[in-house]
Amino acid sequence: MKIRSIHKLNEQIRNYLCSFLTVFITSLLFSLMLFFWMIDKDINERTDTWSSYFATRIEFIESIIHSKYPLNHGIITMIRINPDGRIINSRPHLANEENISKTPLYKSIHKFKPGQIGLIKNGDENGDHRETLYMVKRLDSSFVIAELSSETLLPVIPHKTELFIFDKNNNCIFHTADTYKLRKDKIRMIMFSSMRIFASSKIKVYKAGSFTVSAVKNISAEFYGATLFMLLALAAVVAILKRSNRLTWDLAGTEDDFIRIKKLLANVSMMPGKKLKHLPAIEYAAEKIRQVDWKAEADKMSFMENKEYILTTSFFAGNILQLLDEISAHSNKLAASRHEYRDLVQRAHSIILRIDLDGRCSFFNEYAESFFGFSQEEIVGKKIVGTLIQKTENGNSKLEKMIKDITAYPEINQVSTNQNIRKNGSLVWVHWTNSPVYDENGHTVEVLSIGTDITERKMVEEELFRTKNYIRNIIDSMPSVIIGVNSSGEIVHFNSKAEDSSIIPSNELLGKKVSTAFPLLKKYSARIYKAIETEVPEIEIRAQLPSAEQQFQDIMIYPLTGDVKGAVIRIDDATERARIEDIMIQTEKMMSVGGLAAGMAHEINNPLGGILQGIQNIVRRFSPDLDSNRKAAKKVGCDIDSVLAYVEERKILQTIDGITESGVRAAEIVSRMLEFSRKSDSSKTLNDIKTLMDKSIDLATQDYNPNKKYDFKQITINKSYADNLSSALCSATEIEQVFLNLLRNSAQAMYDWAEMKDHPKIDISIKNLGEIIKCTVSDNGPGMTKDIRKRAFEPFYTTKDPGYGTGLGLSVSYFIITQNHKGSLSVESSPERGTTFTIMIPAVSS
Repeated sequence: MKIRSIHKLNEQIRNYLCSFLTVFITSLLFSLMLFFWMIDKDINERTDTWSSYFATRIEFIESIIHSKYPLNHGIITMIRINPDGRIINSRPHLANEENISKTPLYKSIHKFKPGQIGLIKNGDENGDHRETLYMVKRLDSSFVIAELSSETLLPVIPHKTELFIFDKNNNCIFHTADTYKLRKDKIRMIMFSSMRIFASSKIKVYKAGSFTVSAVKNISAEFYGATLFMLLALAAVVAILKRSNRLTWDLAGTEDDFIRIKKLLANVSMMPGKKLKHLPAIEYAAEKIRQVDWKAEADKMSFMENKEYILTTSFFAGNILQLLDEISAHSNKLAASRHEYRDLVQRAHSIILRIDLDGRCSFFNEYAESFFGFSQEEIVGKKIVGTLIQKTENGNSKLEKMIKDITAYPEINQVSTNQNIRKNGSLVWVHWTNSPVYDENGHTVEVLSIGTDITERKMVEEELFRTKNYIRNIIDSMPSVIIGVNSSGEIVHFNSKAEDSSIIPSNELLGKKVSTAFPLLKKYSARIYKAIETEVPEIEIRAQLPSAEQQFQDIMIYPLTGDVKGAVIRIDDATERARIEDIMIQTEKMMSVGGLAAGMAHEINNPLGGILQGIQNIVRRFSPDLDSNRKAAKKVGCDIDSVLAYVEERKILQTIDGITESGVRAAEIVSRMLEFSRKSDSSKTLNDIKTLMDKSIDLATQDYNPNKKYDFKQITINKSYADNLSSALCSATEIEQVFLNLLRNSAQAMYDWAEMKDHPKIDISIKNLGEIIKCTVSDNGPGMTKDIRKRAFEPFYTTKDPGYGTGLGLSVSYFIITQNHKGSLSVESSPERGTTFTIMIPAVSS
């Protein structure tokens, strides 16, 4: 008996089906092509026939219009016109018009050449939409125009075929009934309209101006019949394929069932490659049977018979497995225990080792081998110290003592973290858990140590610690007060400057309200909360400290970005910045007033010179020593001596002297104004600032006038001059003038202060400050208010009574220092705390 394969049978059936499908599709395509060829042939024949009829009819009409026979054969009227459109004659009736040059017909034919014939379709001029056909022929000197009826173009009207005739401009000049309304559409080879199918064909007729004849045939019955036939054929083929495919699927499912059964039985009965003893062989077979899910395998079968076969096999396999389990029960328990121990110790992702009481390693698991790089032979039996722990010369290192303690007292030293060494010399951090191992009598014989690698965690902790310290050092190194607060205004971070500024000890700052620890911020609490909520920084806050000296602080509030709500508060000392801003404002004022002062000085100087010169002339006119004066007095009939006696009696000369003194004083004011408004042109030399200060003090001491309210000799002068003081390139007279102005201002201020209780004194200090010489002149007088201090250097500003000051002393001094010597002049003062003027001028090194 010949053995056959289900798989090959299934493959043959599929091949037969593919061949059948190929033949069917080929036949179907051939039938479709034949169908369209027949349709095309039929419509082409119809089109050729009607185009021949049309050409013959055109030739016939052309011969009629040449003859003189009575009109017939569809010609309605015939006229002859000259080239200008004037009608020459007409028949059978006289024409209603004499000229047609304005009509659309004439516009269509006036360019015809002699011998040219054309068939033209035109609308009626009277406005109705009826269209008329004309046959026109151009003679040598005239046109012949014949009006035709549409039926004239063809001898008979076709049936079951729509006929369309188009001129060369694609205008339809004739069509049949057009039952299906095809005339408006463009004629195509295959057309669809009103659920009908049409086939068409076109032929050119080169008669009377070239025409296109299109015949259209309704092929709906043929098309739908062919379509129905193909659909039925396809449905039959699909049904055959579906049934055949289901058969092949069944055959394939049967083949797959047999293959699965074969693999299943082969897998269960297959023995290992190497020879096993009886018990391992039994265990191996039992394990193979146990691995099979017989119910799942039965559910995979495609046919009932195969499923019952698998279930029967599973029954016998279960009985065999039960027998094997009873035989190897005890062995399996031992093997399971052995596997559990191996999985726990050897495959655990932890370092596991045992140490005897002498410090030698008695067990080293696989992970420990891979971690430390030592093999079992290299570590087992060796001491831990010298292998996993670095050995020292005296053996008293911390780790060596710890190992001794662990082996001596394992119950006490259960947890430790230390640095170990690998075989390659690299150091690692390991966290150890130690527990004693007892013998049968309860005595400790070994120590079981389980270690976890924490090197990476240690490195991360150290890096975080270093980063934290680095950031902390950066923040602590800043000269600003830095305070971090949460959304509730509680302090969560602060730097060393904040510790110094807080009224609460540093160990109690965390968690405190920022307004409690820093009272200065209490009135800005609302702005702190606003910055946190809106995430918009508050940076333009300047606060004045409630102290004797004028001190200012800039407060900036920066909200935190991200998910954490809070803010960073930065406080900077702005005292120096405020002073510089005041100086800048003062400088701008002085520069703006400088031009005004110069103009005023020049304007005042001219009439002032005239006044002083006139006073001199008046005094000379009273002089008896001049002959011209005596002659003038004698001429008017008086004695010069009598005039002088009268002048002296009325004290006119004393009055003139007073005017002269006032004029000289005004001249001095003008001179100071000019000095105020321009740089000095005096030469600069190297000078010792100490010497210039001493000269100024001598001048101030000699400046005694009973009219003045102070005596400089009664003021205590304290001088503090630094050794090795640098020289300065300056104008000695100008610097002396500045020093003298400052000394006079201090003296006048102290003596004008009625409430002064202490003895008046002036402290003078001169020292080097890098490449700058710093000079300070301080007194214990009444000091200045904030408003007065800001205007101290303004021209003409004075707090003295009228007649005792011009207000130009400090302003001139300011310009001498800042403009002529590129230095700075500033003032620090508080009410009842005295005043300190500070001069900074560049020094000249040796």
